[in-house]
Amino acid sequence: MTILEQMNQFSDRFGKMVVVNNTTWRYYRLGAGTPIFWLPGGLRRAAFGFAFLESLAAHHTVIAPDYPPVQTNDEYITAFDAILEAEGVDCFALGGQSYGGGLAQVYLTHKVKFVERLILSSTGPGNYPKTALPALNAFITLARFLPEKTLKRLMTRLLLKLITVPEAERAEWREAIDTLMQNDLSRADIVSHFAVAADRIHKDIVKPAAYQNWTGRAIVLSSENDPTQRKNNIPRYEQLLGRAVAVVNMGDLGHTSAFSNPDKYVEFLEQALV
Repeated sequence: MTILEQMNQFSDRFGKMVVVNNTTWRYYRLGAGTPIFWLPGGLRRAAFGFAFLESLAAHHTVIAPDYPPVQTNDEYITAFDAILEAEGVDCFALGGQSYGGGLAQVYLTHKVKFVERLILSSTGPGNYPKTALPALNAFITLARFLPEKTLKRLMTRLLLKLITVPEAERAEWREAIDTLMQNDLSRADIVSHFAVAADRIHKDIVKPAAYQNWTGRAIVLSSENDPTQRKNNIPRYEQLLGRAVAVVNMGDLGHTSAFSNPDKYVEFLEQALV
């Protein structure tokens, strides 16, 4: 089967929905065992991770949402609460990859009593500086006013720069992402991508004081050849979270380890879940 066919099969098997404030949130629940709430990256659709999510579900209850085009972090928090309540989950491990790692750091500020560990994969500290706002506002303006075809083409190029998969599979992954961008994601989704990050800065959500009452563990999964990783990320995490941070080195699996080698990626995740 093609990647798109496997995504559709995964979605049909495990997809569920909840409506929160008139917005429909699609999410996936699979597996059994200790729960992990997994927040996917900038592709905005958890089903892209079908292979690693099914592998992870061999030993865990896995819940992973898609992202509708909401504009604020509060909307994410409210929806995540509704999803977990619908699934009867209280205490859980919280994980996020890339864009989802930023959302995970936001959600943890709201769930300090219920998250026993935070797993951050191929992402960075979410306390973005205020100096990032002009660039984010510029992206928001472009996303609102560029011709939609041009906007989607630019976003596809941006995403493909971070997709690390075997060369033999790259054309198929590109087709899947092109199809997503043309047929599923809207201009509002792209605006949301940047607006939520700007909202995070405006409201000063991610800051050391927000984690003072959290007693859990923090684990970072990082690849040496991931262009989004910075040498000072770990000390910044430790300053932000107020505790030592464990590191799982994923070698040269790149930014999207879950796509390039899903079974190996789950091995690294299991190290973080022990």
